[in-house]
Amino acid sequence: MTAALSVIVTVVYFFQPWRSCDYKDTSAGCAVLPADANVMLIAILVALAAAPVLVISLLAKEKAHSR
Repeated sequence: MTAALSVIVTVVYFFQPWRSCDYKDTSAGCAVLPADANVMLIAILVALAAAPVLVISLLAKEKAHSR
């Protein structure tokens, strides 16, 4: 759950649907504010930390069911 949520936050902050700027047609082309960059960085780090935990727990669950 944590891994999925942090990936969703990362994607949403990448596309920045709430932002608009005069120099780009899409919101994803606008400059990222420092606070938004910090939130996105934290979400990326949490996703990278949670992904191995997710994989290990799924492998352990599979191994427990095979006994």
